[in-house]
Amino acid sequence: MKLISTISLVALACVSGAELKPIRVSSDRRNFVTSDGKPFFWLADTGWTMTTRLTFAEIDEYLADRKGKGFNVIQLILVPWDARRNGNLSGERPYLNDDMAMPNPRYFDHVEKVLDRIVSKGFYPAVVPFWLSGLPEPGPDEVAKHQAYARYLGKRFGKRQMFWLLGADRWPNGWADVIRAFAFELEKSSGRPDQLMTHHPAGGQTSSRFFHEERWLDFNMIQSGHNADLPAYRLTLGDYEKTPIKPVLDGEAAYENITNALLPYGPNVRVIKDFDVRRQAYQSVFSGAAGHTYGACEVYEFHHDGAGKAHWTIGIHWREAMKLPGSRQMGHMRRLIESHSPSTRTPELGLIASPNPDSPNEHLAALKDRDGNWAMIYTPTGDRLEIAVNRLRKRPVTGRWFDPRSGEYGKPFPVSSGDKVPFDPPRTKEQLDWVLVLEVKK
Repeated sequence: MKLISTISLVALACVSGAELKPIRVSSDRRNFVTSDGKPFFWLADTGWTMTTRLTFAEIDEYLADRKGKGFNVIQLILVPWDARRNGNLSGERPYLNDDMAMPNPRYFDHVEKVLDRIVSKGFYPAVVPFWLSGLPEPGPDEVAKHQAYARYLGKRFGKRQMFWLLGADRWPNGWADVIRAFAFELEKSSGRPDQLMTHHPAGGQTSSRFFHEERWLDFNMIQSGHNADLPAYRLTLGDYEKTPIKPVLDGEAAYENITNALLPYGPNVRVIKDFDVRRQAYQSVFSGAAGHTYGACEVYEFHHDGAGKAHWTIGIHWREAMKLPGSRQMGHMRRLIESHSPSTRTPELGLIASPNPDSPNEHLAALKDRDGNWAMIYTPTGDRLEIAVNRLRKRPVTGRWFDPRSGEYGKPFPVSSGDKVPFDPPRTKEQLDWVLVLEVKK
């Protein structure tokens, strides 16, 4: 089948940092919009450790690659998990006397320059203030220390266009009150209640479990975790249906080139591939997510020669990991969403008339325009599917197959009406997953 590329890379050209507009939650509380009302589809990459492991030249190299692939958000940690012990490349550690209440200005001078570079290239930073995973339960003075740290960050970074991802990679447990105090102090000190905040949860969890009704939690973040066999779309649908309504997205899905379920790398251990990454992303976004976050194992830690053993990965250099195919394919997904009135999209499982197993390797996911002008159905199997086309407007409908690997469309074909219209994807041995795009003729 001949494929026709119809979505231009130019459409995703990032604006310069000076032109970045504040991001708001949309009026229907489902998505993000810029301050002038334009839809904003979150497509993030995890450059978690860039504040301590990359030179400025390497940061520019990394950002140039991600910009060319259509990312618009960079997730990073101000104080990564090993920063208190090792410091940054200049040897500066984040806190004086290792006391969070006493931030080291020289360390955060460097952080400021990293954020400047991110914004200047047209990305919105999504910042974790500190990494919670691995820390013991909080002591009696922990709230005061974190409030002091939050005051410092709020005053220093409060004027920036950025997102805050509080906590990190663990169940809050005893830390919940510390996180709440941090959130309130950060908002008060920044003077910017419009800097959107969420909580970055543990694997297989969502921020809604602990904080959904908190005023400071502007949107829910999922960490479906590094397991391609997890039905991540269930977490998305669960948060989508909660009240009060808040946007939801998977902020840490299965990383490309990481071992499945984080098993130690070795013979016969499954490594997550681009198909797994695509499947989780499309199933989540077509289940109502306001965006998605991609990650590559060697990129998030910027693995390099001589860095020691890589436990959950093959251990290629981060420059090679930037070339993994999943990163480019995420841009194809963003272009597809943005080309079809993204502010009116809604998940619609009722479009799927064929059996739809509740299994990540077989589950079909569907989006529909609220006005019935278009629909998209993702299949991870390539098997025949039946669609309730009559849920669209009663005008002639055209279908096209969209290839999530290449970002190209097939030739359009007429579609008959009905409640169980069959479609056969152009399945090949190399290509199982497809997106069926149905559009009402105007």
